[in-house]
This record gives sequence, C-alpha cells and structure tokens, in this order.
Amino acid sequence: MKKFLRFSVASMLSLLIMLPSFVNGAQVHRVSRGETLFTIATNYGITLNELINQNGYLRNHNNISAGQVVIIPQKKEANIYVVGEGDSLFKISQNLGVSVTDLAKENNITDVNRLSVGEKLKVPNGVIRPTKSGASTGEYIVKNGDSLFNIAQQFGVTVAALGEANNLGDWNFLYVGQILKIPTAPTQRTQQPEASFKETTASLVSMYPNTFFIKGASNTNKIALTFDDGPNQKYTNEVLDVLKQYNVPATFFVMGARVDHHPEIINRIVREGHVIGNHTWNHPDLRRVSQESLVNEINQTEDSIYKITGLRTALMRPPYGAVTRESIEGLIKEEYKIINWSVDSIDWRDQDVGQILINTLPDVRQGRILLFHDGGGEGQSHAATVASLPEIIQTLKYQGYEFVTVDELLNIPAYK
Repeated sequence: MKKFLRFSVASMLSLLIMLPSFVNGAQVHRVSRGETLFTIATNYGITLNELINQNGYLRNHNNISAGQVVIIPQKKEANIYVVGEGDSLFKISQNLGVSVTDLAKENNITDVNRLSVGEKLKVPNGVIRPTKSGASTGEYIVKNGDSLFNIAQQFGVTVAALGEANNLGDWNFLYVGQILKIPTAPTQRTQQPEASFKETTASLVSMYPNTFFIKGASNTNKIALTFDDGPNQKYTNEVLDVLKQYNVPATFFVMGARVDHHPEIINRIVREGHVIGNHTWNHPDLRRVSQESLVNEINQTEDSIYKITGLRTALMRPPYGAVTRESIEGLIKEEYKIINWSVDSIDWRDQDVGQILINTLPDVRQGRILLFHDGGGEGQSHAATVASLPEIIQTLKYQGYEFVTVDELLNIPAYK
C-alpha cells in the first residue's frame, strides 16, 4: 500500500507539470481581419491598457494584423477565479492555497471532476491567496510560468540556495501552488565555497558586461531565437523545417554527447545559415564542478563540433543558466562568450502550444534573447515547441521584429 501511495503522488506531480497550465486565466486570442486592440479588449471585458500591458511585444499599438496572437489577461474580479482551459479543481486549489473540499463547498460543486472553461468560482475566505508572500514569512507560492531560476532571480538568491532550502531533488520540477521557503541568507555547501554561489545573474552580468549576456541593445528591432539540448533526430529537424519555411535564423546550443550521434543534423544547422553554440557535454551545473571538469566539458564538445563542421564555436550557454565568477573566469580563458536569455518559453515543462505562447510573447521586447528547446530527456516531446513557432514568428514579424543569430544581435564573433 505504501509503495502504491508513493507512486501515486509522484505521478500526480508529473501530471501537474505535463498538462497544459492555464491556471492564471490568461488566454490566447488569434486576431481576425478588421479587429483592433480596442475591439478585442472590449469583447473580453478588459481595458485597452490592460491588454497593452499584457502584451509587451507590441511595438505599434495601432498596427495589428490578422493571424497574429494577442494574450488576453484574466479579467480581475474581487474574490472570483475564472476557469481557464486545462484547469482542474485540484490545480486551482493548489494555486489559490485552499483545499479542494472548501472550493467545492463554496461553489456548490457536486462533481469535482467537471468544470467549464469560463466558469466563475468564488474563492473561500473572501480573498485569493497571493502568489508572492511578504518578506516576513519568507515563503513563495509557485505560480503558472515559474521556474526555480526566475524565482531565485526575483528574490536575489541563487538557484542552489533555493533548491537546498526546500530539499528539491530535481531543480527542473515545480508544480503550481507549491510553497517554497525563501532563504534569508545563503545556505552552507560542502562542494564549493559559499562565495562562489552568492552572486545573482544580474550582478554577474554587471561584473562581466563584455562576456556574460542575457539580451542585446534595447534600441534595435532585432531579437534572437535560441534552442537548447539538441541535436534531436526528430525535433531539431522539425524546428529547422519551420525556420527554413519562414526564413528565420537561430542559434542552437548543442550538447556534445548528442553531437557525435547526429553529425548530419549539425551540418544541416550550419548549412542553412544558423549558428552553433556550446552547451557542455553532459549538462552539468557548472557551479558544482571543478575547473578541470568545466574545461573538459567545454573542450570535448568544441572538438566534436569542430570534427564535423571545421568550426570552433565561441558561444556557450551554461546548463540551467547557472555560473559563478570562477566558472566565468574559466570560460574566459577558453575564449568563450556566455549567452543566457531574457525570455523563457518554459517549453520543457508546459508542453502545450497555447501556454508556450502565453509564457513567451508578453516578455518579448527589442533586443531580447528567447529560449526554447529542441532536445531534452529521453522520450520528452517538443511537438508543442515546433507547433508554436509559426505563430510566434509571424506575430513578431507583424510587429516589425527582425530575427537574427545571437552573435549578430550582440555584435560578437560566433566562432574562434
């Protein structure tokens, strides 16, 4: 019996991650001919400003085109939650911090397995539990679209400190409604000195402005699509097919352990005008490896790329976006520029086209670097990533954005 219960809980958490995540109530609207932002806002019962604020990518509020995507924010009503696509009562209760029983009782729900999109639920106790608690409690409630990385950035702590404070075995897996303790001071570690972990991404970017990048200039209309964890026989080729169809270049940060198995894909990436970057050999957290291991991870991958293409990449992306001053110094010695991102699609978790659009488009601005994945764990699907790309590309092209590779965006060399 105990074994069954352990399996059930693990399975439930997996389902929370894999199912479409619309618990924040945002919706995807595909613009029809003749529509304006004003008429769209009116039809959804929100203000024009609310719609504009939700869609940060809009460069020209008076120029929207049929076929582009607009993200509709949830209409705010006191003590009311509007059921979105993919919601379940369990997921909603987790997000609001109330029990399924209380939520069902408050709304006279007799069948907890039946909800309708657009249905309005009264929230027990008269208030929606905030997603971010005050500093006095030192807690944070995970909301839709969160990752451990962006939560750590919000609070100015490291991913490692956050993971250890909550005994997280796998930093890639969170679920909506999960309560995280926010450490008020860095926790002690045995693998490396504390000083190696205390810097935030923002502080490291400031320390190494010519080496560590998360975005380009804000006065350009250029943006960069990037893909991590490939090559993958199925999904990298499908991504390349979409990019070719829309004549869009991208940057692929590849894992050395996969490069040797797919030389034909690596050659195709280069042949079709894209850029290849280094994503280490086996995807370790670079803050937790020795300098010797870091150099081996980087050089082994670089050598594999060189054997196939004759090119030695000068760009690298650290797994999880995680680096320290020590690892940055080591990468500088290896003549690398470090490329993180400023827009995270969270497509490894939210494998649903609508949710990927919701995760991505609101954060796009001029000069941003967008993160997607064309590879991942064994058997992991990236079909939703492939399916979302045409709408993302067309929507942003309609708004006057130009897609370029990371080296062009940042005006740095792609290869040594």
